[in-house]
Amino acid sequence: MAAAVELDGVNVTFGDFVAVRDANLTIEAGEFFSFLGPSGCGKTTLLRAI
Repeated sequence: MAAAVELDGVNVTFGDFVAVRDANLTIEAGEFFSFLGPSGCGKTTLLRAI
């Protein structure tokens, strides 16, 4: 079965600033997940990229 969401080596940049570097993520259908981390680590940026 294919993943519902799969990121492979995702990068998000704003000009020369790298906000997310080489993100990998696999979420299977029906799976519950969350992003945890300190302020400014890229959680919202990664969700917006999805």
